[in-house]
Amino acid sequence: QDSVKPFDTSVAVEMIEKELGGPLGQFFTEISEEPVAAASLAQVYKATLATGETVAVKVQRPAVLSLVSKDLYVLRRAAEVYQGLMDRFAPQQKTNYVALLNEWAIGFYTELDFTNEAANMNKMRALLAENDSLGGVYIPKVYDEFSTRRLIVTEWIDGCKLSECPPEEIKEFITVGQESFLTQLLQIGFFHSDPHPGNIMKMNDQSKGKIALIDFGLVASLQQEDMDQIVNAIIHLANKDYTALVDDFIALGILPPDCDRPKVIPLMDKALSPYVKGGGAKKYEEEVKRMYGIDGSAGGAVGGFQAMTQ
Repeated sequence: QDSVKPFDTSVAVEMIEKELGGPLGQFFTEISEEPVAAASLAQVYKATLATGETVAVKVQRPAVLSLVSKDLYVLRRAAEVYQGLMDRFAPQQKTNYVALLNEWAIGFYTELDFTNEAANMNKMRALLAENDSLGGVYIPKVYDEFSTRRLIVTEWIDGCKLSECPPEEIKEFITVGQESFLTQLLQIGFFHSDPHPGNIMKMNDQSKGKIALIDFGLVASLQQEDMDQIVNAIIHLANKDYTALVDDFIALGILPPDCDRPKVIPLMDKALSPYVKGGGAKKYEEEVKRMYGIDGSAGGAVGGFQAMTQ
């Protein structure tokens, strides 16, 4: 997520100058000697603009587009072979592995174009300003004039990642986070698709917000009919109305229209009832493992959902 071995800073400076079309000192008065974070596709430096603002400078890894393309080509060919084997020896399974790989590849290429990330941040910043009733989530400002396909410059956020916060602090932000992501998912139909704890920051200055969302390389959009259907599914799930939930899952494309209802409904009860009981992810996992007789070495929650959807 953010602790991959970094590439050399001199290479990063060369890339920044190439992307901006001038020497580093023309745009920044100061930049950190080492990256503050390094991930698989890019690394981030703390810098000061010539105008005085402190910013985060995210630089793409050199030749990463070529490397990703080669990897995806190999995986695509492997998916075609695997699809052929599954079609021949397990025709009852419904997964289209080639289509799944294609969708995954689209996400990779989209994430490698930082102009998309800049547009995503600007859009989310505007939408949450209008719709976030708690006002607890902050989206950093983007400096579009310094952002390109391989470089994005954003407002620097002073704070610490949720992955580094103690549990009692994280607990304070649960309501704010839930409200924000439910707003994104069910009201505005545009949501951050990679909300791991390294991408959610506790802000030191909470006058702007309690937590900040960073890294908008992956987002997704929903149409109004999908949002309405998800609301229906939440209501039917809360009421344990699994017969109606089957219809919701078919409408959302989670289950095929010709699914075996007498078989699926009991599996839904088994997989989802522990979730409805509440108690958090660990309690849910323990309950599913108990119901399926799975020991601690296997993923109980995955087993429950796989049994329901296969």
